[in-house]
Amino acid sequence: MSALKPKTSELANGKWPGILVALGVDERFTSKKHGACPFCGGTDRFRFDDKNGNGSFFCSQCGAGSGFEFLIRMYGWSFKEAAANVDRVLGTVKESKRMDERTEADKVASIKKVLRECQHVKQGDPVWTYLNKRCGIVEIPSDIRYHPSLYHSQGGAHPAMVSIMRDVDGLGITLHRTYLTSAGEKASVNPVKKFMAGKRLNGGAVRLSRVQECVGIAEGIENALAASVRFSLPIWAATNAVLLEQFMPPEGVKEVHIFGDTDSSWTGQAAAFVLAKRLERDGFKVKVTMPEKFDEDWCDARKQEVST
Repeated sequence: MSALKPKTSELANGKWPGILVALGVDERFTSKKHGACPFCGGTDRFRFDDKNGNGSFFCSQCGAGSGFEFLIRMYGWSFKEAAANVDRVLGTVKESKRMDERTEADKVASIKKVLRECQHVKQGDPVWTYLNKRCGIVEIPSDIRYHPSLYHSQGGAHPAMVSIMRDVDGLGITLHRTYLTSAGEKASVNPVKKFMAGKRLNGGAVRLSRVQECVGIAEGIENALAASVRFSLPIWAATNAVLLEQFMPPEGVKEVHIFGDTDSSWTGQAAAFVLAKRLERDGFKVKVTMPEKFDEDWCDARKQEVST
């Protein structure tokens, strides 16, 4: 009996940079340095890390994926089509040098270290000043912390707002970081907002209140807090449009109010209604609310309301 032919994924392992380039992907997207995202177009938020040789990538807006998911997102192929095209070019590319992936224990240790170094937010510190100016809040949720001096990959250390991202069961997944100045403004670094390497983000949120029967969900942390002030409703943050679509309400929630952004690209609107459709199908009572003006988020709407 002849030996079984190895799967495409096994044959492709370690060859993904060459495979992607052979299939027409610009070589700059296979660099292991931070750069522009080929999917959402964001600058300096994407990295092709190719962990364990599986073609992995990460974008702070789009999330993470493998080499196959890269091709599916880039060209709109099905998995079957992506695999067939990989098979077509496999014989033309050589194996690449692999990066060693950090272990789960390493990631957890790094997250715990940053969290230990954080302080609870106090009136007058950079995080309190930033959120008070942006969102109009005085009391800061307990899952938002202040780090006095957090390292950024561009070099240097800055004050930072550190927020705990939790999964559907309420367990910590990772930390979301927003780099600030001592005066409570966004720091001059790119990207100014970053996740730490942790567990999968799908379905999670930064919980800005306790679990209740009715909760709101918005994209950004600041947007969620600004909408919460305006509507007197507990609103959590998915942190971006991709993760908003994937949000999963925890047990005990029966009604979800979705606060979308009115993007000129229609990204925010699309994410809000994709989530609404799924949640309604799953038996939740759902309401979608958008800012009145086009190309606006809830921080913008609050600023307009305060100035009039």
